[in-house]
Amino acid sequence: MLSYRLSAVALLALAACTTKQARRPDTTAPAAATLAGTPSADVAAVRQAIEAQNTRFDSAAMKGDSSALVSFYTDDAVVMFANMPAAKGREAIAKTFGGLTKVMKMSAFKLTTQDVIVAGDYAIETGAYEHTDQAAKGGPKHDVGKYLVLWKKQPDGSYKILRDIANTDQPMK
Repeated sequence: MLSYRLSAVALLALAACTTKQARRPDTTAPAAATLAGTPSADVAAVRQAIEAQNTRFDSAAMKGDSSALVSFYTDDAVVMFANMPAAKGREAIAKTFGGLTKVMKMSAFKLTTQDVIVAGDYAIETGAYEHTDQAAKGGPKHDVGKYLVLWKKQPDGSYKILRDIANTDQPMK
């Protein structure tokens, strides 16, 4: 009797796994997507706000203005860049950017938003970066890569970075 019940349960589980599932109702492009179960958001407006922030970030990076760069992050933000430990909190992020801006001068810097997904007070941005910098020692270095940023809506309606991860597309040396 027990083996019959186990066989029936196994068959039901198998049927559930092989049943054709319905397509998701949101067939919009990723740039206009919202996560299921969240209120509808004006994704285009959120994307526009993020792109405006990125333009200001690009400018601060080009100027080597570490204080301005830190202002884009929440107090509890985490930055995870390649080849260095994660910087947790604004103080650690300030130290990271302060160190980077002391050892290199940007001659080109550009963030490009590829898509934005909105979920309540959060926006998830996927993008690409390209920059050229001149290190204190050595010649210019050009890099291209990708990033994923989690933005958090602030009480004033603006967005700040809560999580920031980026890494190069260049092969390891």
